[in-house]
Amino acid sequence: MLVARRRLLRQAIATADVSTLIVSSIIAYVIVGVVFHREFGSFRLYAWVLMPIVVIWLLCLSAFGFYRSAAYHSSYSVLTRLVQAEFLASLLLFSVMYLTHSEIISRLLLQTFLAVSFTLLGFQKLALAAYLRIVGRRANLHRRKVVLVSDIDKAERCLRLMQARASLVADVIRVLTPTAVTENGLALAAVGAPLGSIEDLRTVVQDQVLDEVIPVPPLEGPVLERISRWCSARGILLRIWLELPCPAIGYWAAEYFGDGAFLVSLAAVPENPAYLLLKRIIDFSGAAIGMILCGIVYISYGRRLRRESGDSPIFRQDRIGKNGRAFTLYKFRTMCSGAEQQKSTVSLRNEMHGPIFKIRNDPRVTTIGRKLRRRYLDELPQFWNVLRGDMRLVGTRPPTLDETAAYSEHHHRRLSMKPGITGLWQLKGNGSINEFEQVVKLDCEYIDRWSLWLDAKILVKTISKVMVGDGW
Repeated sequence: MLVARRRLLRQAIATADVSTLIVSSIIAYVIVGVVFHREFGSFRLYAWVLMPIVVIWLLCLSAFGFYRSAAYHSSYSVLTRLVQAEFLASLLLFSVMYLTHSEIISRLLLQTFLAVSFTLLGFQKLALAAYLRIVGRRANLHRRKVVLVSDIDKAERCLRLMQARASLVADVIRVLTPTAVTENGLALAAVGAPLGSIEDLRTVVQDQVLDEVIPVPPLEGPVLERISRWCSARGILLRIWLELPCPAIGYWAAEYFGDGAFLVSLAAVPENPAYLLLKRIIDFSGAAIGMILCGIVYISYGRRLRRESGDSPIFRQDRIGKNGRAFTLYKFRTMCSGAEQQKSTVSLRNEMHGPIFKIRNDPRVTTIGRKLRRRYLDELPQFWNVLRGDMRLVGTRPPTLDETAAYSEHHHRRLSMKPGITGLWQLKGNGSINEFEQVVKLDCEYIDRWSLWLDAKILVKTISKVMVGDGW
C-alpha cells in the first residue's frame, strides 16, 4: 500500500511537472514576441521542442529526488535541488540543440523558457512542500492502528525502528506474543504497548479499531497461516516484518516474481534505472562532442605522432572494465614504438606503491606525446570507448590486465562500476598520491557517493584541470 501511494504521488508530481513545462513554453513564446518584439511563426512550429524538453526535465528532476516526498521537507532543500536540476537540464538541452544543428530554435526563446520554467517550477514545488506538510500534520490525526505479533525482545526493536521511519509511524495498540503471556508490568513498560497472546486477536478487533497486523518472524507456519487467513477474511492489511543483515556497503532491494516469490538483492553500486539512463545520455552527448575534438587533434598531430613514434597514431591497450570485462582502450600514441616491451627497463623508477605503474619524465614519451599529455589530449580517443559503452565520462580508473592480476580481494570493488575518462583519482590523486590503496579509496569513494551532481562537479573541475595543463 505504501508503495502504491508513493507511485501515485510520483505520477501526480510528474503530471504537474509536464503541465508546468508546457505552460512555461507558451509563456516564454508570448514574452519573447511581446516584450522583445521578435517575430516568430506559429507556436506549432516550435511545439516539437517540447518532446526533448519534457524528457530531459523529468529525468533531471527525478535524478535530484523530486519524485520522492523526502525532497520536500524544507523550502531551502527544494530550491537548492531545483537550481541543480535546472542547470543540468539546460546543459543537456543546449547539447541536444548543438548536436542536432537546430539553428531554427531561437536561443533567446530557450533562455526565456529556462527563466520562466525555473520560476513556475519553483512556485509549484514550494506549494507542494507546503501541502505535504499540511497533509503530514493531518495524517497524525488519523494514524494507522497496528497490532504487532512478536516476542518481547523483537517487539522493542520493531517499535524503535517504526518510530524512526516516517512512513512506518503508527499507533501500536497491542503486542501479541506467540505464547501465553506470563510477563509482568515491567515487560509491559519496556515494550510500550499492551501485551497479549495471539488468541486475543479476535478480541482486539471487536473492541478497537485495527488497520493492519504485522507478524515478526520467526513464527511457526501454522500460526502465520492462521493470521494470514484471518486478515484476508476481515479485509485487514497484513505485512510481514523481514530482517536481513545490515550491509556494510550498499542497500537491500526486493522484487516480486509472482506466485508469492520475492527476489531480495543486495546492491553495492547505484542501480536506479532513471539515473543511469540520464548518465548514459550525458555520456553519449559528451562523447559525441569529444569525438569532434579528437578528430581535430588527429588532423593536427596524427602525422607527427606517426613520424615520431614510428607506429600508428592511435594506441590500443587491453583494459579491465565493469566486473572484470576486458575491452580495448584507445589513446593517442605518446610513446615510442615498442614502449610496452621496454616497461621492464624502467620499472624500477615506478613512483607508485602497489599494482599500478606511473612515472614522471618517462623516457619512452616522445616530444609531441609530452605536449599532448600536458593538456590530457592523449585521452581524447577514449570518447570512442564511451560511445561504445565500454567506459563513461566519469568513473573509476580503468586498470590493465597485469594490475588486476595482482589485486587483493577488496581491490575488486573498484571494478563494480564502468571506468571513466575522468574521476576523483584523476582530480585529487593524479601526481600527488603514490599509494595504490589511496587510488582504491578514491574510486570506492566515488562509487559510494555517486550522483549526477557529483559527475557534473567532476566534469567542471576536469575542464579546469585541462585548461591549466599540468598533465604528465
